[in-house]
Amino acid sequence: MNIFDRPTRDESQLTVFDVEPEWKKHWWGMPEFVMKDATPQRQITVNFMTTEDVEKFAKNLGISVTPRTNSIWFPRQRRLKGEEYKYIGKPTDSHYPVCIPSKGRADCQMTGKVLDRMGVSYQFFVEETEADAYCEQLGEDKVVSMPFHDLGQGSIPARNYIWEWAKEREHRRHWVMDDNMTTFQRCNHNRKLPVHGGGFFCAMEEFVDRYENIAMAGPHFRAFVIDRLPRLSPFLLNSRVYSCILLDTNLPYRWRGKYNEDTDLSLRVLKDGYCTLLFRALIMSKLATAGNRNAKPLPGGNTDNVYNTKDHRKAFAESLRAQHPDVVKVTWRYNRWHHEVDYSPFKNNQLRLRKDVTPTVGNNEYGMRLIRTADMDECE
Repeated sequence: MNIFDRPTRDESQLTVFDVEPEWKKHWWGMPEFVMKDATPQRQITVNFMTTEDVEKFAKNLGISVTPRTNSIWFPRQRRLKGEEYKYIGKPTDSHYPVCIPSKGRADCQMTGKVLDRMGVSYQFFVEETEADAYCEQLGEDKVVSMPFHDLGQGSIPARNYIWEWAKEREHRRHWVMDDNMTTFQRCNHNRKLPVHGGGFFCAMEEFVDRYENIAMAGPHFRAFVIDRLPRLSPFLLNSRVYSCILLDTNLPYRWRGKYNEDTDLSLRVLKDGYCTLLFRALIMSKLATAGNRNAKPLPGGNTDNVYNTKDHRKAFAESLRAQHPDVVKVTWRYNRWHHEVDYSPFKNNQLRLRKDVTPTVGNNEYGMRLIRTADMDECE
């Protein structure tokens, strides 16, 4: 029985012209990743002349149709409620330091609260004028005061301060996370479910450490991982890594500019032959910032010194094109400006396994155990 209650269709057998997915030769010793075909076998457009016709149609099918409904399933598929199912495990710290640049969010940051539930330690890097406020909320042991304030360069000075901080302490890698992360999740069996505890970050760190040429890695954004697709790979190579980044401290770069710093750094390392990697099996969600017009933003951050131009989206796009005119163009879509990046020139950047690493057999769940939330008391 499918405990997720999501119907899937059996995958067709591989033909003589098919090959096993390339990712399988890399995903050894990692959490299970199984994706079947949960896409619709057929889609039919149904047209209605009047609102009354819509209501009659919905009543006859026993479904709910609202003014915002643009598609339905028949028969209706049950949605999981909130955290009805989740992965739990013992509190497990990351191997590398988690560094969170933050500004103006001492009383409303999200990332620290999520990491506390997972048992992951972290430190907030804040400007000297805000250190006391953050210490009051988080405790002095979780706050690093940086000797500057209001430089007008967004998060760039803080990110570079973190980079030097990690290098001085001889950390081979370090995490740089936004302060508005709301959840970390795992994608498996066509479902994306929250992770509390367990080795979520350890799995990514140990995967990256197998290779000698991964410069940047991190979890993909939940909205960009389609959990109905068959043969979806557990990671995506050579694209932009953003918001939650495991960064090689010894790279010969530093953050620069004012906008799109994640994309800029990703492109620079790709152009020099390194790989970047986004995990689809291990994903993230974050709260909107002032740069997103579609949701109520989290206060603080870089609203005043980055998002203060009349059309900051156009400024974002044009600044990235100026840095990388060979692979970036500026386009107008969905009634706003966007940058489009061509990552195809980097398709030949391939993972290079370290010579001292020997592949193993089987999965490693890193302490993550699936459970129905209602049954937690019985299992503890």
